[in-house]
Amino acid sequence: MKFGFNKLVIVAAGLVLIGGCSESKKTQDAQSSSEATQSSKPSHDGSWHFKVGQRVTSKGPSKRVELQNRILTAESQCVAASSGKTSIYVSELDSKNPVVENNRVQRSASVIKIFIMIEAFRQIKTGQLTLNQRVIIPTDDRVGGTDELANQNTHQLSVKQLLRLMIRNSDNTATNVLIDKLGGLAVINAEINRLGCSHTKLRRKMLDYRALQNGKDNVTSVSELGKTLMALSGHRLLGHPYDSEMLQLLRYNSNQSKLPALINRKAVIYNKTGEFPDYGVQNDAAIVKKGKRAFVVVVLSENGTQQKQINAMQMLGKRLYSIFFS
Repeated sequence: MKFGFNKLVIVAAGLVLIGGCSESKKTQDAQSSSEATQSSKPSHDGSWHFKVGQRVTSKGPSKRVELQNRILTAESQCVAASSGKTSIYVSELDSKNPVVENNRVQRSASVIKIFIMIEAFRQIKTGQLTLNQRVIIPTDDRVGGTDELANQNTHQLSVKQLLRLMIRNSDNTATNVLIDKLGGLAVINAEINRLGCSHTKLRRKMLDYRALQNGKDNVTSVSELGKTLMALSGHRLLGHPYDSEMLQLLRYNSNQSKLPALINRKAVIYNKTGEFPDYGVQNDAAIVKKGKRAFVVVVLSENGTQQKQINAMQMLGKRLYSIFFS
C-alpha cells in the first residue's frame, strides 16, 4: 500500500517552538490535509522537510542526530503499519527539535477535550469559575458514546466532577455541559487562538451528527497538540497550580489501550485518547515521564482500520520508550 507521506523534521538549532501552538499562518478546511512540501530546503519558519527514506543530517552533535533518526524510523514503522492517514509528533521535553511526520489538519475526536479543559482552568484562574461550582445538566446535553452521565439520574455536578468525567472517562455529556458553562464554542475557540493554534477548531458539540452532516467537525494537528502538551508538561501553559491539576486529570485517563499499552509501568503517563469509528479515527496524545526525562508523542489516524491503528500505536509507544529510557 502506497502512502506518499512526507516527513517534517525540525532540526534548526536554537529554534524555540514549544511556547504555544503557533505553526502556520494558513488556515485549512476541516476535511483537507496539507502535505509537507517535498524539499530538503528550510521553510520560512526554519523547519526542514524530508522525503520518504531521507535521514537527518546535521553538523550538530552526533548523538542528537542519531536520536532523531531513531525516532524517524519508529514513526515510519508506525505509519507503515497503520491504515488510512496517520500523523505523528515526537519531542523530548527539553528539546527544541521535535520530529514530525505528515503534519496536517485531521479529525480530533475526543483529543479536542484537552483544549476544553484548558479553557475551563483559564476561567478558574481568572475567577470566572470555581472547581466546586455546581452546574445543572440539561436534558439536551445528554448524549451517548462513552458516557456514564447520560445514563445516570443526575441533575447537577460540580465543575471538578465534570472535568474528571470529560478527561478520565471521555464522557460526552459532561463535555457538552462544560462547553455550555464555559460560554460556548466561540469562547473556547478564542482560547485556542490565544494559544496560537490556527489549525485546531471546536466546530460542534460531542456527537452532534446534524453538524457533521453539514460538514462541521472538530479538527487539530499533531504539532498543535504536541506543542500544547510540551507547554503543559513544562508548566508554561497557565502556570501553577493549574497545569499540575490538568496533568493529574490526564494521568488517570481510563483508556490506556494505545500508546501506553506496551510501555513499562515504571513510567508515568499522562494521556488523552480520541476515537470515532464512523470515520476510522483513532488518536492518542501522551506525555511519558521516567525519572528526570520525558517525551511527548501525538498520533492522529483517520480513515483507517481500528485494530491496525491501535497495534501500530502500541508498538510506537514501546519503541519510543526504548529509545528514550533504555
